[in-house]
Amino acid sequence: MHSPVAAFAWEFRQRHRWGLIAIVVYLIVLAAIKLVILAHDFPIDFDSAETFAFVFVLPVSSYFTYFIAVFTFGLDGDITARQSMYPARMFTRPVSSAALAWWPMFFGAVASVILWTATRLLALWPSSIVVPVVWPGFLAVVLLAWAQALTWMPYGLSGVRVIAVILWLTAIDIIVILAIHFRASESLMIAFLLPQIPLAYLVARYAVARARRGDVPDWSGAFTWFARIAGVSRLRRDFPSAARAQAWFEWRLSGKSLPVWVAIILPFDLLLFWVAGTSTLLVIELLIGVLLIPIIIATFAAATVSKPSVDVSDSYGLPPFMATRPLTNAQLIAAKLKTTLASTALTWLLIIVAVPIALEWSGEMPLVVDRSHRFAQTVGTPRAVVFLLLVVAAFIASTWKQLVQTLYIGLTGRAWLIKGSIFVTLTLLFLIGPVAEWIIDTQRLGRLWSALPLIFTLLVCVKMSAAVWVATRLYRNRLLTDRVLVAGAACWCVAVFALYGVLVWMLDTPHIPHYLLLLLAILAIPLTRLSAAPLALAWNRHR
Repeated sequence: MHSPVAAFAWEFRQRHRWGLIAIVVYLIVLAAIKLVILAHDFPIDFDSAETFAFVFVLPVSSYFTYFIAVFTFGLDGDITARQSMYPARMFTRPVSSAALAWWPMFFGAVASVILWTATRLLALWPSSIVVPVVWPGFLAVVLLAWAQALTWMPYGLSGVRVIAVILWLTAIDIIVILAIHFRASESLMIAFLLPQIPLAYLVARYAVARARRGDVPDWSGAFTWFARIAGVSRLRRDFPSAARAQAWFEWRLSGKSLPVWVAIILPFDLLLFWVAGTSTLLVIELLIGVLLIPIIIATFAAATVSKPSVDVSDSYGLPPFMATRPLTNAQLIAAKLKTTLASTALTWLLIIVAVPIALEWSGEMPLVVDRSHRFAQTVGTPRAVVFLLLVVAAFIASTWKQLVQTLYIGLTGRAWLIKGSIFVTLTLLFLIGPVAEWIIDTQRLGRLWSALPLIFTLLVCVKMSAAVWVATRLYRNRLLTDRVLVAGAACWCVAVFALYGVLVWMLDTPHIPHYLLLLLAILAIPLTRLSAAPLALAWNRHR
């Protein structure tokens, strides 16, 4: 590289090019939709807050979350650790600490401003919303800059970084929400946000300089008297088995990523309840958006689940330290599955506790309760309760599914396959909104409903054929025992028929054939991709 700026630009472009390409694709889709509507008067109505939130707010918020993860190097380190999240491999570069802090902040600011400017110009904004021109871009830069400064700072205790990031960014967000509520002028908002950018840079520069010279404080000595009072020993007991040791290692490696990132982002989405007003529909949609947060973040956190080690962020292969462990491929996969289950449970415990508190404090709880009572009167209280439990279970299961369903890709160790899958996932995720809106507004929903049996049948045939192929390879390579294969197949059948029974009881109507619900249950329960994880690990472990 001829200059530091070229080196940093290559760093972000090369490592995250598929995610950036997905963002460009989304912006192109926005531009195409706007051109079609304006030039040909196409019958798609974006002039509603609900459609606008579904097609625009959710994707842009997700992409900004992705920017935070990229430009803070959040995908490379442990956010709960004491040491800085700034990659140690970059400290050896022949540049100053000021440059190490400046260029990631500069490229992050440029990317955030471009994202806001492009969406401000290309999105179809509802006529009832007065959209500011400049200050949201400054807000994005400020939030990203403070996230970088606080995550790069070394701390004396594990977990303090999470608390610092949540409290500081939440304080900024509260001030902004209050300014919007009292209709502050754009010049006032800029005057509040602009001075924070150089202040965040100074903090980031100081943090990088400390981390570069290995200055990591240790505050644990100040709390040793707590341990003495409680009688807690600092000696760690030996692990009873290699499998338990591997489970502990997997939790330290990737188990905390999902709940920590949800804890950071959740306050910003919950604050929207305070500005939702008396619109019951908008409150319900905001609630659904909050419940989708773990699923979206799990899409990005899945990349860390399949990482073999914290120290090999630039390589997807298995290091000898991992490949030579006295564990079978099945035991290594089992440790990852246990970690994802614990991570999902902790994340949704946070959601289940925080959401009712936010609804109560914001005054929106009566709206939700009233809509729930109406729904219960329409379908009956037992069905309403079961439906609510089924929806919550579906969100929880979808979060876990997002964490584990890409194991078969991540464990292959092939960088092109891993990054390509991320690009395809992001592209499909953010095309769902425009495509769904197009299907509804062009009155093609009836045709789609008529074609659902054929579509589901084809998908089930593909899934079961792939499952038979994977099971055959697992049996021939002796990666799983006969007992495990039979028990896994039995558990999958039980889960499918249990879901099928609940769906038949819930949707007891002649308009929905029972065989369609069975096909849906077969597609909903994961099988093929999860079963392929041992094959992928064996391919990576013995190459």
